[in-house]
Amino acid sequence: MMLSANATFFVTDGYEEFFSKNENGEKLTTGKFTIVYEGEMKGESILMELKNNMSKANTTVYGLERFTGVIAGRTGSVVFEHKGNYENGLVTTVRKIVPGSGTNELVGIVGEILFTSKNAKEYHLTLNYNFTE
Repeated sequence: MMLSANATFFVTDGYEEFFSKNENGEKLTTGKFTIVYEGEMKGESILMELKNNMSKANTTVYGLERFTGVIAGRTGSVVFEHKGNYENGLVTTVRKIVPGSGTNELVGIVGEILFTSKNAKEYHLTLNYNFTE
């Protein structure tokens, strides 16, 4: 049976800088962000992203995020792998829990977040998850 945890998150700190640019103005960037979660997922994360900025309206995003806190009453940490894009103001990502990354009471957790949102100060998401034996 698949379980779910709803949460709201806020980016509280971060930076982004480019490390490569071509003659068409396309940039490769890296960014590091601190995220706070509230709700059935409560805690803090550090997210590192790589972005391929093809234009101001079209970007591909890859990232790794370590969440530390509580998911539905269980304490520990997990790593999410992000893959997605930003197109015309809409962010769409799939965030999968890296298998084997759960610690403490989150050992054996598997799952993912399908996330779509326009720019906002706070974001809402649902983690669909389960535990392997």
